[in-house]
Amino acid sequence: MLTDADLKYLHRCVELARQALEAGNPPFGLLLVSASGEVLAEDYNQIRSSGDYTHHPEMSVARWATMHLSAKERLMVG
Repeated sequence: MLTDADLKYLHRCVELARQALEAGNPPFGLLLVSASGEVLAEDYNQIRSSGDYTHHPEMSVARWATMHLSAKERLMVG
């Protein structure tokens, strides 16, 4: 069962996907949400607009997590 918070995050991902599409990219968006519900990072697919074919949102958010979260924090599961 989806919670209100789940729906809020889902709607934000759809909005990020829309931004990707409007910029000429495949429509994918991603959020990294902490166990407490805080959005830590977000991104959308930018492979075409950036010219960097590794600029998938899961890659950029993983890079963000590596730079901003400790190894222990990256292992936390909510």
